[in-house]
Amino acid sequence: MSQEIEKIVYCPVGHSSNDFSSYNCRNIIYSSGNCFLCTQEHFIHEFKTWSSGNAKIDKIIQVSQINAYKNLQWIPYDNFQNIEHIADGGYGSVYSAKLKGGMKQNWNFIKQDWEYCLIDHKFALKEIKVFRYNITEFLEMIKAGNSTEFIAMYYGISKNPSTQNYIFVMELFDYDLHKFLTETFWDLGWKLKIDILFSIASGLECLHEKNLEHCDLHGGNILLCDAEIVIDLDLCKLESDLILNSDKKNNKINGSIPYIPPEVLRGNEFTKRGDIYSFGGIMYEIVTFQRPFADQAHDTYLMIDICNGVRPKVPDFMLNWIPEWYLDLMYRCWNDDPSERPTADELVHLFFDVLDKLYENIVDDNVMQQLKIADENQENTSKSQKQELFELFSHSSKLHPQSCYISRSIHTLYGLHDFLEEIKSGKSSDPNLLLKSDESTALNANTY
Repeated sequence: MSQEIEKIVYCPVGHSSNDFSSYNCRNIIYSSGNCFLCTQEHFIHEFKTWSSGNAKIDKIIQVSQINAYKNLQWIPYDNFQNIEHIADGGYGSVYSAKLKGGMKQNWNFIKQDWEYCLIDHKFALKEIKVFRYNITEFLEMIKAGNSTEFIAMYYGISKNPSTQNYIFVMELFDYDLHKFLTETFWDLGWKLKIDILFSIASGLECLHEKNLEHCDLHGGNILLCDAEIVIDLDLCKLESDLILNSDKKNNKINGSIPYIPPEVLRGNEFTKRGDIYSFGGIMYEIVTFQRPFADQAHDTYLMIDICNGVRPKVPDFMLNWIPEWYLDLMYRCWNDDPSERPTADELVHLFFDVLDKLYENIVDDNVMQQLKIADENQENTSKSQKQELFELFSHSSKLHPQSCYISRSIHTLYGLHDFLEEIKSGKSSDPNLLLKSDESTALNANTY
């Protein structure tokens, strides 16, 4: 039996479908006029026509355009239209904007011109206003995560000519998790709750497989739009960097205290299991409608409590709305011993199995029985009871004036070791409540 020989296709400049492009993939040539190698060469030809003002940033973008399908681009600030402020966060401000003309996608060898995508599309612009933020390190993280499902998509970088601040250009989402829960909590069934958790766990699994740790997972970094649920990378770091510094104790860390694992609060390095501790805080928020430790000052005293085993409390009136297995899993994620926490892979498999049965309406074990009863208990709550509970809960969950749910610089207990007694006695002020101006902008603002 003869084997059919694949026909080799050529583009007008001589590239063939037998050539290799990036990552040892064969070149693809379409009759509509697209050739991957032609697109690659035209990106390279334009390297001399732009600059970010930083040679390292330029190199990262250039390598991305040579090697990646979903590449990063330098986008001149003047190309943005209808720029509107959305919110302030730990590292700067977020805006929405339209991109004039769209993004360059492919070079068309028939038209001898670029083809553009996302024309009149709205993007989110994250302007970085904190000098200590490592722009080049984050761009490397974006390159690693950009082709990954469940991770927020970044398109490129720009620069505000007025402030000289760099701007990350990414997909615009309607909600962060906290805002979404605020608007939908009473109508949120277990199918959607588990779907959200499955997506977040899947995002963590993808990061961990790439040897990345998120290091700042909280509701403000979980973004939602229609049926899409993704993780924004934020403080993401390479595991190899963390392992190299595994013997080092940290005097300072960045993050939001309620989501930071106790070992990190003590000064140890962040690991994959630290992300799982943060995931426990997400599980808590999804079933209680409040962020962890919302009624407490986020100070050194709270850090000491967390290191002593204190965890957020589920309101008594909500306990019959939550399956026992769910609470057990949440507290496993919060275990003081990182080795006792589940892995992202375990979480993905567990939530996938539960979600599959929910969609098929299968109730064949104790897990599904508990879910069914919890759903019924919440659905059977009368309107008057809901209103009463909502008022009670709203009153009890008002944010403490010294709570902080954006990432900020925090002194660890290791760094404060010599001052703890003075802080406890009141002789010294707690430095974790003395936020710098660039760290306290909109203390309780969400990313979106």
